[in-house]
Amino acid sequence: MSQQKEIVQKTMTDLQETVDLFYQQKKKTALKKLDTVLGELMTAIDTLFAYKAEHTDFPLDEGKLTNALKDAMNALQEGDHVLLADILQYDFLEYMEELSGQME
Repeated sequence: MSQQKEIVQKTMTDLQETVDLFYQQKKKTALKKLDTVLGELMTAIDTLFAYKAEHTDFPLDEGKLTNALKDAMNALQEGDHVLLADILQYDFLEYMEELSGQME
């Protein structure tokens, strides 16, 4: 497995833990974990962009990632933590899982 894929998968694992905390209504712990995971998330996104630059056939849809993150930030600003968890789970993590499955 490539180092790039490992970065993306570790971020996905950490973000999944955060989503699970939101679903468990552990808001304070979830927000603290999210703060930590955001740095990893930016690194993972940079990694995906770099991977696409190296593999022109890699089907990365930048708009899909950007829109999911914008929606997540809006939910966070509104304090709707269940919506935030849903967006991260179904719009972001599922797409990242699809992408990582296509990485070498």
